[in-house]
This record gives sequence, structure tokens and C-alpha cells, in this order.
Amino acid sequence: MEIEDRHVTSTPEGISLDFVLAGLGSRLAAFAVDFLIQSAVELIFVFALGFTAAAFSASSPTTSTLLFTGATALVVFLVNFGYFVLFETLDGGRSPGKRLVGIRVVRVGGGPVGFLASFLRNVVRLVDSFPPPFYGVGMVAVLASKRNQRLGDMLAGTLVVRTRVGALATAGNVAWTDPAQWGQPGSGPVVPGGWAPPPPTWLPPELAHWDVTSVGPRELALVQAFLTNRWGYTPHARDALGRDLAGRLWPRVAGPTGPMPAETFLEAVALVKSVRG
Repeated sequence: MEIEDRHVTSTPEGISLDFVLAGLGSRLAAFAVDFLIQSAVELIFVFALGFTAAAFSASSPTTSTLLFTGATALVVFLVNFGYFVLFETLDGGRSPGKRLVGIRVVRVGGGPVGFLASFLRNVVRLVDSFPPPFYGVGMVAVLASKRNQRLGDMLAGTLVVRTRVGALATAGNVAWTDPAQWGQPGSGPVVPGGWAPPPPTWLPPELAHWDVTSVGPRELALVQAFLTNRWGYTPHARDALGRDLAGRLWPRVAGPTGPMPAETFLEAVALVKSVRG
């Protein structure tokens, strides 16, 4: 059983964000999954290169051997290094192993990990993994660090945190963009201090994978206040306020796979938070 370590940080707007740090056990489990995937990809490429080299070995065996060795080394490097950078940059800080275990990489301030931060933390993986393949340096750093960081995390200013996953029963064949699900006038109770939809017990399939852990109570209150009062704003003010608020929250929500209207995004955040708390 892992001890639950927490990291609390504040945004420039003065909003506190509370993260549960991933422990050594969950990080090793995620790496084991990623290692198996990487090994399978490398084997496929190496076998393909081997067959290609064999086809040319009869005419120029020395050249064929050198090309095979060089190409194999390049494939191993790209798979081992580029794998994590690619997934962490494009999938909200999650590699397939991290997604399966329920952890992800974020910036120390709570923002999403970008290409540069992922690049830095994975370059230093070469040091953290010593002696290979046991990650001795990385494990000692995680255990010794107050924020469970390996050397790569310290350099890049990143953390590995747990993703909150709720036990949800989804409703099939229900579009989450259906206006009946949202806080249109008269469709749901208005509570003091903000807007609230009828308490749902499920999420539409399109929202079941969203992670809104980084959206705190004060941010949710801003969303609720906007959704309560939006019909009283002029169209220009409503659009500007919705875009500004959605722009602040977008980097802290993992799961959206494409652009969407600001109010649709805010409604989705409110719904996911109301189900998962």
C-alpha cells in the first residue's frame, strides 16, 4: 500500500490546486506496461530490418551488416526516447502505461506538460535508468524527494500525479451535447452562489474519460456563476466571458480530444464535477 503524498500549489489567480502524487509502485507498474509495448515495437522493426538486410547480404555482406546495426540502434533510440515524449505531449501527460495505471505527468504549477518539459524529463531518463534496466538512480530520487520526483522531473519541473477515476455507469445512446442535459432556464435547480444541474448518477460516454481533478472548488464556483447568469449578458459579453473562463480551465482538464464551443466545454466540466465530486 502506498502512502498518499499530496502536493498543493496556487495558480496566478490565487486558486489552490491539490494533487495526489503517484508513488513508486504505481510508477513502476506504468513503466512495466510501457516497457512491454516498447519491446514489442522494437522487435517488429528489428525483424523487418533483419529480413531487409538478409536480402542484400549476398551482394554486399559487410555493408548490409553495418546498415542493419546502425538502423537497429536508431530504432531502439527513437522508440525508447520518442515513445514517452510523443504520448506525454499528445495525451495529456499519459503514456499507455500511465493511462492504464491511472497516473499522468503535469507541471509543478498544475499546468499540462508540453513538448519541452517532456523532452527534458525524458532526456534525463538515461541517467535515472542507471544501472539499466533497474532505474536505481530514479528510484532513489523518487524515494528521497518530497514530491516523488526523479531527476528528470526535477529538471523539467514536472510531477507524476494520480488521476481520479470514478465508478460510473454511462447511459447509452445519449448525446452529451443534448441541451436537455444542461442548465437551460427552468431545467434545473438554482442554488445559492451558482448554477447546478439535476444531480446525475452517470456520465455520457463522451465524457466518461474526462479528468477534472485539477478543477478546484473556486474554479467550479466561477463556472457555476457564469452558467447561472449567462442569459442576462449581452451576446458579446457572454461570448467573451465564456471564452476567457474556458481558456483558463482548458489546460487543467484532460480528456477533450478536439475544439468545442466555450460554453459546451464549461457545461461538460460542471457535469463531470457534479458526478465525481
